[in-house]
Amino acid sequence: MTVILWAFTLFHLVVGLACVGAGVRLLTPEERAHWRSQAALLVAEFLCWIYPVAAFVSVKSAWSASDVGHPFALPMMFAPILWLIIMGAVFAIVDFAEDGVLGNARE
Repeated sequence: MTVILWAFTLFHLVVGLACVGAGVRLLTPEERAHWRSQAALLVAEFLCWIYPVAAFVSVKSAWSASDVGHPFALPMMFAPILWLIIMGAVFAIVDFAEDGVLGNARE
């Protein structure tokens, strides 16, 4: 169980840092100029800034639960991954609703 928790901890660390990097990049005027859809940009920013917080809370909670032998330590690690899946689906819906084409929110 400890090996699995460490693997997911490292995964969340890497993806969280990538999200922070993407979030910082999304704040620049050059990057914002590439986006056709402001709604899709908002969803992308929301995903980038919430994921690291969710990952930190999830990892901290999972390790605390593991220390006391709680059986839900591993499912706690999956919560941020579900966040990525749900926000990816929301992004696809917003992108498709804007112009009827997937993958066209950014030039």
